[in-house]
Amino acid sequence: MVLPRLGIGALALVSAIASCSSPKPSPATTDGGYGSDKAIAAFDCGMIQGPLSTNRFYEDNPTYTDPVDDSASWTISTPAAQGMDSSRLERASTTLADLPYTRSFLVIRRGALVFERYYHGSAKNQSNNVHSASKSIWGAAIGIAIDQGRIPGIDTTIASILPSRYVTVMNPQTRTITVRDLLTMTSGSRWDEDETETQIQRTPDWITATLKLPRAARPGTQFNYSTGDTHLSSAVLTSATGTTACQFTHQYLLAPLGIVAEHWGRDPQGYFSGGYNFYLTPRELAKFGLLYLQDGRWHGTQIVPAAWVQASMTNQVDAGAPYSYGYDFWLRDIAGHHVAMAWGPAVRWSTSSRI
Repeated sequence: MVLPRLGIGALALVSAIASCSSPKPSPATTDGGYGSDKAIAAFDCGMIQGPLSTNRFYEDNPTYTDPVDDSASWTISTPAAQGMDSSRLERASTTLADLPYTRSFLVIRRGALVFERYYHGSAKNQSNNVHSASKSIWGAAIGIAIDQGRIPGIDTTIASILPSRYVTVMNPQTRTITVRDLLTMTSGSRWDEDETETQIQRTPDWITATLKLPRAARPGTQFNYSTGDTHLSSAVLTSATGTTACQFTHQYLLAPLGIVAEHWGRDPQGYFSGGYNFYLTPRELAKFGLLYLQDGRWHGTQIVPAAWVQASMTNQVDAGAPYSYGYDFWLRDIAGHHVAMAWGPAVRWSTSSRI
């Protein structure tokens, strides 16, 4: 998803899944059952589909099934009714259909779902791993925790929050890492994305192993993309809130949007994956994009502080041309628009007032 910081007009979501297995069956939806409004409001993370723990950092990307038809929660319209050219969208859809890993293409204009296509056997109720696009959702949960006072502030050191067993393995420089450093990928850890994970998963405690990584830079000074940073923030959020990251995020962020993650990975210590192994349907991911388009408000209720939404989509650190990075958002100029992207290897949402 890509969000222009100014003049937001439309949101488009394109998802492409690199590896999918056959959908797994889910419980049928009944009144008060899994997926109903009542169940979402009192969600129990034990209801999540699939195994809750793994000894592999990245899962095999199975496909899950959302048992809920959320059509009633959407305003459905047409491109023409919202001032858009449907022929251009159809041409874009044809191009996307030719790409072997494309799974869905959704366009939202003025709050209405105006275009929706699925490809290669996918469907609106299929829930797949949204990979690093979930980092932006994760950043929103951290913002809510700060707003609630659970985390004292963005410049709070993680050493002041994490259990003492983790503080004892930190060197003096690691102890200066702040929540801001994790959100902006500037922890200074020597992390090589898609390589260090294989080292971490061989250890019995992934948080300890990540904290003990050598230092490549002083915290807060150098961008280095690291899923290790976002997974560390899962332990931070868990310690700060006294509940699981899954429970906190569902209660204060996802449930108000009518979203239940069909699956969410967990490490050997029980910490839910921070910024990876997170499964949503395309419509659910689009709801999060729409929330940010509305400055964190949903049906008149402020879910994410508006100031946090704006700060998340504001340049915090240089991420290498043409990108900069906010709070778990990629930032760049596209076609003359300054935009923010929730971006994973398999999912991207984007918006433009020119669509």
